[in-house]
Amino acid sequence: MPPVEVGETFTETRTFRPEDVDQFAALSGDDQARHTEPDADGRRMVQGLLTASLLTSIGGDLEVLASRMQLQFQRPVYTGETLVCELAVASVDPRADGGVDIVGDVTVKRVDRGDETEQADTAAADSAVGDAVGTVVLEATVEGLIRE
Repeated sequence: MPPVEVGETFTETRTFRPEDVDQFAALSGDDQARHTEPDADGRRMVQGLLTASLLTSIGGDLEVLASRMQLQFQRPVYTGETLVCELAVASVDPRADGGVDIVGDVTVKRVDRGDETEQADTAAADSAVGDAVGTVVLEATVEGLIRE
């Protein structure tokens, strides 16, 4: 892994499917009806920690051993929506053992609602409630260690 520098950004994009929600429900036990039964639009709400797995994917790529995650869920996420997660490196501190402590600021945004045919009709109503494309759905601060 090359050194990580302050200001660098890393991204992960994902669209959660009903199968992803089912697998996470089986693994985590978070099988509330909102996750297992479709809403009036045929969508299912994605579990919050499944949404947060976007940032753990970036951490895995960077080989970070996470020590702390502070998550702030802003809006619900539904199956079929495409999300992009961006981790911006806020600090990197070398350690005596050769590793580095890293802190990153994370933002997850909705980039596609997954309902292109209805998007034009609902854009005005959605923007009034802050739930349109580009809306932040999760913010986080993560801390961890990258071992050399």
